[in-house]
Amino acid sequence: MDGLRESPHVSVNKLGRYLTATPALRKQLIQAQKHPPDPRYLRYPEAAQAITDFLCRGQDEALLRQHQHRLATTVHEEAFDTHRAQLCIEAIERYRALHPSLGLRGVVASEVGHEPPALRVAGVSIRVWPQVVLQAVDRYGHNKVGVMKLYFSKHHPLDERSGQYIATLLKAFAEQHLAPLGPVEPRLVRVVDVFAGREYLAPKAQERRLCDVRLACEEIAARWAVQ
Repeated sequence: MDGLRESPHVSVNKLGRYLTATPALRKQLIQAQKHPPDPRYLRYPEAAQAITDFLCRGQDEALLRQHQHRLATTVHEEAFDTHRAQLCIEAIERYRALHPSLGLRGVVASEVGHEPPALRVAGVSIRVWPQVVLQAVDRYGHNKVGVMKLYFSKHHPLDERSGQYIATLLKAFAEQHLAPLGPVEPRLVRVVDVFAGREYLAPKAQERRLCDVRLACEEIAARWAVQ
């Protein structure tokens, strides 16, 4: 464990699930965010880094195979690390199969970095943390910008509503922090559910979803101290 979070925090992926969850699951999600696991026990950081590397270095599939080979040939002392490597190899393979359908040819990707700023809504810090910034030039020569967020879960795929909530928050993140790079292009705002093989784009209608996010954050802030 890395300790109790004193102020309300939530990851954008968990918030996406929270917004469509039952009351019991919402309680569990707050508890999980308030008492986060030790970073050593996160399951997919190597897969996220491999896909980020692939996107930012010319989308050469050889890079994905290199990461898979490294994961497959590394000897681990703990069974958890061996299992995590296997999961990451599978996640990379799922993304490799999905990538051609994402239409990213001609799009330039760059790494966001390890500590991107959070969004703050109703007293809650939302950790958006997209993996890459996406940039493209339109037919008039104007630069457009967006971001991509990778979602990894074998047993809890996103549904249409949760995927669009996450994409809405990604767009808000891009508008707030990436304006110097150019206007945000909704088609460049992507949530990629790796195991489900689906992507979700930022929807045009955002006001209602942002209102839902605000209400959810008010609830999280109110329940934080008693969870």
